Amino acid sequence: MSAASAPHRAARRLTVAALALGLAASGISGAAYASAPTPVHHPVSAPHQLPTNPHPASEGWKNVNGTWVQTLATRPHVMPNSKTFSEQKAAAAAASTGVVRPNNNYDLQMTYRGGQDSIGVTTGQPKVYLIYWGTQWGTQGTDPASGDATLSGDPDSAAPYQQDFFKGLGSSTDTWSKVMSQYCEGLSNGSSRCPAGANHVGMPVAGQTLAGVWLDNSAAAPAAATEPQIAAEALAAAKHFGNSDPNQNRNVQYIINTPKGTDADKWQELGYCAWHTFERSSYGTLAYTLMPYQTDNKYCGTNWFGENTARGRLDGYGIIGGHEYAETITDQNPSGAWTDATGQEVGDKCAWIPKGSNGGLFDLQLSTGTFPVQTMWSNYDHACVGDDPVFTNQPLLLTKPCDQSAPLGRPIDNAILASDSASRAITYSAKGLPAGLTINPATGHITGSTNVSGWQGVTVTASDDKGNSQSQTFWYGFWAGGQMGCAPIEQLTDPGFENGTSDHGAWNASGYNIITPSSAHEPHSGNSYAWLGQNTTTDDSITQWVETTPGYSKEFFSFWLNITGTAPRTSAADTLSLELYDQYSGNQIATVKTWSNLDATNGYQQISLDLTPYVAAEFGSTVGIKLVSHSTTGNTAFLIDDASVKLY
Repeated sequence: MSAASAPHRAARRLTVAALALGLAASGISGAAYASAPTPVHHPVSAPHQLPTNPHPASEGWKNVNGTWVQTLATRPHVMPNSKTFSEQKAAAAAASTGVVRPNNNYDLQMTYRGGQDSIGVTTGQPKVYLIYWGTQWGTQGTDPASGDATLSGDPDSAAPYQQDFFKGLGSSTDTWSKVMSQYCEGLSNGSSRCPAGANHVGMPVAGQTLAGVWLDNSAAAPAAATEPQIAAEALAAAKHFGNSDPNQNRNVQYIINTPKGTDADKWQELGYCAWHTFERSSYGTLAYTLMPYQTDNKYCGTNWFGENTARGRLDGYGIIGGHEYAETITDQNPSGAWTDATGQEVGDKCAWIPKGSNGGLFDLQLSTGTFPVQTMWSNYDHACVGDDPVFTNQPLLLTKPCDQSAPLGRPIDNAILASDSASRAITYSAKGLPAGLTINPATGHITGSTNVSGWQGVTVTASDDKGNSQSQTFWYGFWAGGQMGCAPIEQLTDPGFENGTSDHGAWNASGYNIITPSSAHEPHSGNSYAWLGQNTTTDDSITQWVETTPGYSKEFFSFWLNITGTAPRTSAADTLSLELYDQYSGNQIATVKTWSNLDATNGYQQISLDLTPYVAAEFGSTVGIKLVSHSTTGNTAFLIDDASVKLY
């Protein structure tokens, strides 16, 4: 997400003829995981013929003012508005059992996803910066009673309400913040419990959570800001507040508020209220939230409790603002920390449950006023709750560095991250660094270069002047041509199709029977797989939307494919295509690869594709990865299982 005035991505279509097709027959293992797969060229089979309407209504596509948008898509880290939420539940229920579930997904616990770029949760005291983006916000003043910044272009007084909410977090009556404190980091992928001594989510301190307010009136905010433009504004905010070092951003989130009447990232058409994500930068990883002007959409909490008052109009800034804040501190670099198996974060599982219902919305009393908030999912209670025991941290916390690699002889600068609850000065040390690398005792930056190849176990320690300390051990790998940075984690949700097409399924399937445990065929692993090619009247497809996180530069997609059946081997009568879509415009970016009944396999084979050439212009945006079959015989089964997306 970069560039303040990027061109509309509809003009950036990539043609498949101009791009190379990469196919690797095996996965990445051992030290080689850090390098790009070696492309192996495969004969291109007959091109896939697009149906008359490549945006079928059954998959949630709508034409809005000439632009196709997939309103029922499961987009990462988005809080749908109440109308979209109801539509998604009803559509999923109609496609399966016909019964709408009464509340949210209560059957799955949260599990840890391994940490993204070392970071899982906000372990120190959470800090929030509020950014009011654009000249449309008007001129800034000050409320003499509260000290809040006021804005002349803020007709509903959303800015003071927001400031009061974050100022009040951590009050003695703030039971809500306790729920998030149970979550921690530094665990193995798939863990659902935090061991004793783990680094937990930090508790806010009343009057200290709001770290700064900035009216960025250097220019008008875009009328319809794109994801890259929003990321660029988050980076500008970090610069404005002087947060130029990774440690300064370790426990920070930036909330980008767009002005009234604007349509940032098509929030109105796509039917959501807000989202959060992160970006890589020279300042470290930056966690940020897009917060449109909530009262522009009545389904984003306006008078949600029926008040019909000026303050009630701002209910969304408590409900949705709290939702995104809580999900950020429990999944700071999404999706690297706590989600359930369907990709839902702690707030998603409890969204829009009516006040008065079990686990429903409630009024949170803070020292700065009363604010409506939703409950959050608690593994401790296996329920949506607004109160829990506090899980406390040690005074000094050191983030466990990710296992990572770097090329031999290339200079590195790796920041070790730590925080002290009393803001004491921290001293850093390290054991096991290969020759040529040193750690700065004052800043924690490991710098230098080395020609010592192989994996090296390194232990780093952070200490303060009160005798508090913590150590963490990680692996450094140095290789000729190695990949700089952390070992990548899985970007797909439900990569093995084990959650079917439930009302919270991550895959957008064209039919409820596409993802199946059917005994007619065998999965590659587990119980379920995707079976495309069943229908001849319509195309079968599965789609998942993946964010190409700003600051990354490479994307790889792999899956296991079994092509089997009785179709004649004389022509490409049945095809399977891998297509990429731009979420912002709805346009197809490219057809990456097409297979047919002529490419029958002898069981499952792993397909590994470099998507970088196709999505290079899309980095910072959300890309739909779609596998679609077009069958004329109905006698070819395209079986897909154990997919994976990795970013570098």
